[in-house]
Amino acid sequence: MKKRLTAVLLCAAMVLGLTACSGKESSVETAAQTTAPATEASLAEGGAKTPQDFKKFKIGVCEPQAIDEVVIRRDYYENYLASRYNVEFVFSEQCKDTDDELTFIEGCADAGCDAIISYRSVDANQMAQVCEEYGMQYVINTARIPEVDGAFEGGYETFQGSFGADNEHVGQLFRDWLSSNASDDGSEGFMITSSLAFSGNIQHLETAIAALSALQSKYNLTFEDTVENLAKTSAPIEVANDKGINIYIYPGSPSGMEGWLEGVSAALQTGKYGALIHSGQSYAQTAVVVDEVEKNFDKDIKVASIASMSESLINAFNTQDKFGNSSLNMASLKSTSLVSSMGFISVYNALTGYAALNDSSENEKRTLSFRMWSLDTLDQINTCANWDVKGGDKWIMDESMINQCLGIMNPDLTADDVQAVYNGMTYESTLERLGK
Repeated sequence: MKKRLTAVLLCAAMVLGLTACSGKESSVETAAQTTAPATEASLAEGGAKTPQDFKKFKIGVCEPQAIDEVVIRRDYYENYLASRYNVEFVFSEQCKDTDDELTFIEGCADAGCDAIISYRSVDANQMAQVCEEYGMQYVINTARIPEVDGAFEGGYETFQGSFGADNEHVGQLFRDWLSSNASDDGSEGFMITSSLAFSGNIQHLETAIAALSALQSKYNLTFEDTVENLAKTSAPIEVANDKGINIYIYPGSPSGMEGWLEGVSAALQTGKYGALIHSGQSYAQTAVVVDEVEKNFDKDIKVASIASMSESLINAFNTQDKFGNSSLNMASLKSTSLVSSMGFISVYNALTGYAALNDSSENEKRTLSFRMWSLDTLDQINTCANWDVKGGDKWIMDESMINQCLGIMNPDLTADDVQAVYNGMTYESTLERLGK
């Protein structure tokens, strides 16, 4: 009863403050009644269709963070995708825990939503169960990891798998950067902000593992624990090693974690670390601290980070430190529209009768992946400056690319074809399509 009351209150809040959600019929009935005509058999018989051949779908979007990427994603969904594909999006406030997400999903069900795109993968099995009960399609932003196996193996008809970065590729980008930019003896010291790796965020975990593995390999280090366990630490730790190289892992996020920035600042103020690696998008929050330390210690701190195209990224590369270098030296760039389109495509194909496009060759739901871009020059960043920005008109995953991934427009499309579209999305191919 408490959850239902909370859900009702949430719906009222969404009407007043977020995206209006109207309608009283149950979402289970809505999903059954409106998607039944869009069976794969009927669509195959009729050939290609358009979004206007279907009712207006309503899709809930669960966000666990309050960062630039979220603002840009909302603009992309609301002001670009919604009108082109005849959909309405309902956005959560920051879902910090399981109760927040459950409340949001229940509110979406009461509002008649047809699907949920969740950027929070914690407790995915539970959320998949709830979405199944309400008849809503459900997709999560994560790699396939043991923590989400329950959702994949639960036999849920409405679960549509996951989407996210090719984390092996991400790891290689950071390994390559460290190999080229770290000193021969490691005397500068290394600090790794592992972000939410401790709570199951696979991208943050893989980035932290990649950084530790790169250091281990470059300097032939022996650690007292495995890199996996070290990367998952929930408390700041000095990584003991047989060469005495300063390596410090600092978990957590500046978003909603009191004292995080102060802890990072205190560590850098020791002067022990000349390379800072962010597993999450924390470079903007630490920029002032890094600048102060560089000036106080006359030490050039190299910074590499996961990033999405945003004003803060552009500013970071256009801001020079006292040594004449960009304040951010390397960005492993994830395109907001690229990531966001994956969630949309997954649920939209399911809603229009092409759920098979979300299946793997093993006859279970798959993880749709994309490859980040390694950008390390001001020219590259300035070239991207008008791509994937709020209010802009150049989306990396624009309508022409999305249409290639939709079953309604390509009845003979396969799951491999969809993955191939994303594999082909490189900086070079995008530059050719969108230009400077």
